Amino acid sequence: MSEITSLERNFTVLSKGGYREIITKAVCGTAKKFFRYSQQFPTVEDGSPTQILGTSITQMRLKEPQIETEEEKIGVRVSGIFEAHVWYAYNGGKSTDLIRQAIHFEEVIPVNEYDGQILSITDAKAVVIKPPLAQDTAITRDGSIKIDFELGVYVEVVGETKVLVKVVSPEDI
Repeated sequence: MSEITSLERNFTVLSKGGYREIITKAVCGTAKKFFRYSQQFPTVEDGSPTQILGTSITQMRLKEPQIETEEEKIGVRVSGIFEAHVWYAYNGGKSTDLIRQAIHFEEVIPVNEYDGQILSITDAKAVVIKPPLAQDTAITRDGSIKIDFELGVYVEVVGETKVLVKVVSPEDI
């Protein structure tokens, strides 16, 4: 008869209807937020704009998100850049020009739906859920162009957590 080690005995006890505690990475918190930014665009010096003909957003990029902790609160700092193109008419509509400008943004998104029972925070992920769009455009009194942009971001906080799993042997199935 073979000698049963304590490890084998523990495995036998666990495998007959017992539970195992597994440490794994899981999404422990999520949040989404919509941001609105206003940006002024300077125009050519020899004429005040008379009409905004169009806007376009290109080259949207998010940087790696950073986790922010303050006492019991968790947030994710998201930042990025996109390029705005504004086509406008000036000189009574006789001339047109195009302005191209990089727009930098940075926000902290508070994570309200957060499982505080995690062992450690390991990572944060951010995804653009609404790409930047020009919401409002206006010609200001000083001759510049003001555009309001809106974009939406979804974030996840990933952490190590414990999961209790019931162990079922093949005979129990």
